[in-house]
Amino acid sequence: MYQMASLMLLAATLLPLAASHSWASCVDCTDATCSGCRGFSRNWFTQPSIPFSQDLGWDRRPGKSVSEGGLFCDNTKQQFHANPADGYTATYPMARFTPGQEVIMQWPAKNHAMVGTQRGVQLFIGKGPGLGDDYSHVTSKDAWIAANPGLEVTFSNCVPNVPGVDGAPCYGTFTLPEDLQAGYYSMIWWWEFNEGEYYSTCFDANILADGVAPPPDNDPDVGDGDDTDECLPVNFATSSCGVPEEPGFDGMVFATPPSQLVGAASSAFDVQVKVNFNQPLYIVPEIWGPSGSDTFLGGGLGSAVLVGAGASTETISLTMDAEGVGSGVINLWTIAPADFSTDVADEPWLNELSRVVHVVTFGEELLQCSAVPDACVGSGGGEADGGGGSGGGGGKGAAKNVAAGVLVVCGVGLIVAGAYMLRGGGSKPVEKARAGKKGWRAGGKDASMI
Repeated sequence: MYQMASLMLLAATLLPLAASHSWASCVDCTDATCSGCRGFSRNWFTQPSIPFSQDLGWDRRPGKSVSEGGLFCDNTKQQFHANPADGYTATYPMARFTPGQEVIMQWPAKNHAMVGTQRGVQLFIGKGPGLGDDYSHVTSKDAWIAANPGLEVTFSNCVPNVPGVDGAPCYGTFTLPEDLQAGYYSMIWWWEFNEGEYYSTCFDANILADGVAPPPDNDPDVGDGDDTDECLPVNFATSSCGVPEEPGFDGMVFATPPSQLVGAASSAFDVQVKVNFNQPLYIVPEIWGPSGSDTFLGGGLGSAVLVGAGASTETISLTMDAEGVGSGVINLWTIAPADFSTDVADEPWLNELSRVVHVVTFGEELLQCSAVPDACVGSGGGEADGGGGSGGGGGKGAAKNVAAGVLVVCGVGLIVAGAYMLRGGGSKPVEKARAGKKGWRAGGKDASMI
């Protein structure tokens, strides 16, 4: 089964990341501080966040409200399986609940423990056991909570409960309805951050007969996921481009990026990125040294480009300001024009909206990524943009579609650990590098409109 050791061996492999606000990192904590987890989100095993707050694209944005049909699970990263157990493994099991149970869930603050207007976190439960991702019975968030008041909690029960701490764990205790029937239910963790900005996490739960205690943690029967599927990102070649995918709401993805850069200072290269912005946004490109380092190699605030609203493919030109050795990282992150500044004293990165990350190596020539196996490129069933339906089937075909969602941008692997992803708390090496002598580049070319 999927083991921690194999994850750590992949720390230097290529991985697409999309970073932003929050998601349910554990849907069944063993205690009030989530010292153990016995239930995870659907397909979590394909790309688990370690630590729990690491940005790996689990912050799914449905792009519309509950009443507008926002209660759906995409047919890529959180695709439904005909056999729900296919979305889980013994290491990352499916939750098991009883009717009326109090369930503790966890999510990362992502710098937003103090969210301003508190809109709460809601738990939505599918129409019935065995009916998949059918939420047609939910007409609005307000109506659902009026009928199920135990399914809403505050977002901000975080430790510490202060702004600017990326990895602060947040908790909520939901009380399940007493009238749930036995069987597999689809469920959705839901959070509205800013008005009209929604985040959701899909998971499955086996509702056991009333009075029947859940099984021991990590029961091997709660997951049948295939860790050996050739189309999981963990099993791709390290130079792989990944499965092609279109960007989601206000999202971006790399398009066939380089797997190796010329390491010499002053060497230049282009990166293509597909965007689908609902509003004009700045893209700030960065080149960093090895994962976890604070070695800044090029790009920065002065290299930001302003991209208009709509879907397009943009070319961003970058130059190495210092020599790259071994491996490195290309970061692209977005920020609204009202929050953007080239002055590091303004700390504009604290208003980052989303991010994609691509790990590269440095050598003597520029090399592009290689295509994934043909068998891993295809379309799948399921509702990608509606509120009903039960999604596609399970097995290897489903895993292919999971891989397509996992590979939000080109590259493979599961871990891109490192301080450049961790904001708030600790030594904050990213901010130090940006503002300090290591050369966070406020200069560079003028920020311009693509």
